[in-house]
Amino acid sequence: MSVKRRVTPHLAALRSAVMTASRALLTTYPEAGRELDDIEPMEVTVVRALLDGCDHLLATLDDYRSHLVVERPPKPDQLDLPF
Repeated sequence: MSVKRRVTPHLAALRSAVMTASRALLTTYPEAGRELDDIEPMEVTVVRALLDGCDHLLATLDDYRSHLVVERPPKPDQLDLPF
């Protein structure tokens, strides 16, 4: 029996949304992508935490996706069709 790895559409949509949010944060607050400054606004600190959360979620999704294994559906000629 052969198996194939597959990304479910829901996980792909979630991954896309997280990447979009991450890019939007970096576009809005480019200073969050630079090295930590001793004196930075609280906003930038919060954005850094959000970006870390996005990175962690993306890594978790990638790890989960790598463990998803679904059976390959049978070939059409092997299906028991009533017609």
